[in-house]
Amino acid sequence: HAPGVAAAVRLPDGSRWVGVSGKAIKGKDSRPVWPGTPFAAGSLTKTFMSALILQLRDEGLLRLGTPIAEWIPWYPKADKITVKMLLNHRSGIFDYFAHRRYEKLVFGRPQHKWTRGEILKLSGPRYCAPGKCFRYSNTNYVLLDIIVNKVTRRSSAAEIRDRFLEPLGLNETFFQGQEPIGKTPAKGYWYLGGRYHGFADGSRRRPNTSAATVAHTAGAMVSSVRDISDWQDALLSGELLSPKAMELMLTLPDRNPYGLGIRRAWLDGKAGIGHGGSLRGFVSIMYRLPEEDLDVVILTNLGRTSLQSLADKLTRVTLKHLEPEPPPEP
Repeated sequence: HAPGVAAAVRLPDGSRWVGVSGKAIKGKDSRPVWPGTPFAAGSLTKTFMSALILQLRDEGLLRLGTPIAEWIPWYPKADKITVKMLLNHRSGIFDYFAHRRYEKLVFGRPQHKWTRGEILKLSGPRYCAPGKCFRYSNTNYVLLDIIVNKVTRRSSAAEIRDRFLEPLGLNETFFQGQEPIGKTPAKGYWYLGGRYHGFADGSRRRPNTSAATVAHTAGAMVSSVRDISDWQDALLSGELLSPKAMELMLTLPDRNPYGLGIRRAWLDGKAGIGHGGSLRGFVSIMYRLPEEDLDVVILTNLGRTSLQSLADKLTRVTLKHLEPEPPPEP
């Protein structure tokens, strides 16, 4: 029932297949999906934030083992939580998306523009002591935004644009809430009771102003399938970070295999790396199979769905396509 889907597969020789289907926007303003249509990328934003922090580390502007008290002394247990713990979700900090009033505060006010201070007030009990458990928490990446601001004297969006988006030509990628959105993104939908339910509030922010801005540096970006494909290739090929930073990013524990903004992924039963994302009405994935040197990116404007089956099928047909031709019979 997805209104629209965009997919990209990068092959080992560097060539790329892109396929699109369906509608980016339904109804009277209907428009089709095309390769340049931005979708809400959700937590794919974390890959940009992680790369930014690691570049700052490469430049000697911060260290991953430094307690965040250096920049955020007022935060609880800041002297025990390191930058690395924020990146790999081992800080034990409560995930503000799980706040008991999140639904009412965010979706009950679709045109509200959230500030970082308001977001950090959506607090709750700690999951564990710093460094003692893995618990995925969007709050970690909001705190990283404060560190970026203190270190660079600029917004995370400005740093990401100057370091990544402009140099890589990612012209269909925008940081909602922190900069203007240059193109109209797809609208997000749920399919319930035999009909589609949208969340747009009349703005270009997706799914709406409140949900986009509350996602902040944990998940606010919008991007097209071809931009995400180019981003994944540049990031995971080591084009943007030092070898040591890449090693740090891609060191995935056997238990709870999440590195620094990158996690273990599976494509048709084969081990890969990447990240997934979702924001109400949108789901996204970017996965790479390192041994096969194959990338898969899929974006859709249907929420509450899984893209795993489609990713597996695209992987299967691609690997079959890449199999060498059998020698002719004598």
